[in-house]
Amino acid sequence: MQASESEPNPPRGARIRVFLEHYGSTVVGQGVVLGLGVLTGILSARMLGPVGRGEYAAVCIWPLGIMTLLSLGINQAAAFHLGRRSFTISEMTTAVSTVGATQSALTIVIGLIVVPHALAKYSSQVQHLGILFLLLMPALILGVYTSNLFQGVQDLLRFNIIRIVAPFVYLVGLVGLYLTRHGNLSDVILSQLVGYVVALLIGFGMVWKELGPRWHWNGLAVPSLVNFGFRTQATNLANYFNQRIDQLFLSLVVPPRQLGFYAVAVTLSMTVTVFSVAAGIVTFSRGASQKTTDAKITIGHSFRVSLVWLVVSCSVLYAITPMLIRHVFGPAFEGSIVACRILLPGAVMIGMNQILYNGSSALGRPGLPSVAEGVSMAVTAVGLYLLVPRYGYIGAAIVSSISYTLSFLVMTVLAHKLLDLPLRTLLLGGMHSFQNESLIQGE
Repeated sequence: MQASESEPNPPRGARIRVFLEHYGSTVVGQGVVLGLGVLTGILSARMLGPVGRGEYAAVCIWPLGIMTLLSLGINQAAAFHLGRRSFTISEMTTAVSTVGATQSALTIVIGLIVVPHALAKYSSQVQHLGILFLLLMPALILGVYTSNLFQGVQDLLRFNIIRIVAPFVYLVGLVGLYLTRHGNLSDVILSQLVGYVVALLIGFGMVWKELGPRWHWNGLAVPSLVNFGFRTQATNLANYFNQRIDQLFLSLVVPPRQLGFYAVAVTLSMTVTVFSVAAGIVTFSRGASQKTTDAKITIGHSFRVSLVWLVVSCSVLYAITPMLIRHVFGPAFEGSIVACRILLPGAVMIGMNQILYNGSSALGRPGLPSVAEGVSMAVTAVGLYLLVPRYGYIGAAIVSSISYTLSFLVMTVLAHKLLDLPLRTLLLGGMHSFQNESLIQGE
């Protein structure tokens, strides 16, 4: 039995209070990250226009895709093992640093082969910016790991502070460019990269000061990270590429203007997932350190609250999308309106899957969601191939919304069959059945 499971079970009121405290800091943190993302999306769109916004998406998406391909789920693995107290802070920091350095080197090597070919139809400036973005991916990789160390020790305040730094620095840079009217593609990309570097430096400083790790090699730490991470990697990859394959495909086959319309539609539609992403983070962080029964209760709470939020916020956003597009992003982006509305049902499904996916990882089944995402990604690939040549970015929006819905349906079946989380219980509560189960098992 894990150390965390041997501790006394706290009263229900105490569990709820701690749960809400974690929600508070994480919802605020996620809200700030999302708010900064929306503001930077608006400013970059206004400065660059549809064509420039499409070029910006092409520059970023390929290096980020390669980085995700090589991520191996180490961020979740680090948080999981620290939450279960499998390794000390020093052992985990040493292991994460070693893995992160290796991932950084591989990302650059592979990217130098892939990125020039992926951006071949774009201008030389766009290609050069793609290489520059690639070369600074190590700052993003290692910066994220500093935040995951705090996530693992349940210090979600510092976890969220580190997450906020990069988009905040990026926003400051864009505001300066906007006010001085120097907002070109190169300056926008450089502002984002500076944010990654600053976040790494601050994250490293906070880890050094608050956690005080030393170099302590444990031969079991890296294999344990890779073992858990590998089981999450299929899910992470399928989830990422399910949400990005549309833009990757569009960057290859449609003009930058259409990609710009689609990128803005995605940015706006994904704003509704702010609460569910935060809830998913808390669900994983709390659930990974709880008994099985308590983890299922946590998942149920997150699921119900997120569903209410998503239905209400999507309904409101559907109604005001035309106004937001025209008056916030600018009349040049009116082509984004229809695509955004089509994507909203899919955004609800993405939000609900955040809870189920993180809940599955917290229950020790990190590879389970990969089945749902794998099915969905296959449908996405076929759908894009059939619809994008005829309907362009609107076809991509249709395919994406359908595939997100399919992945949620598959995941609810898996949760019922393999995690003992039936949809009825997730929707209506009644987690007392799990409490009875824990008494029988002696948890």
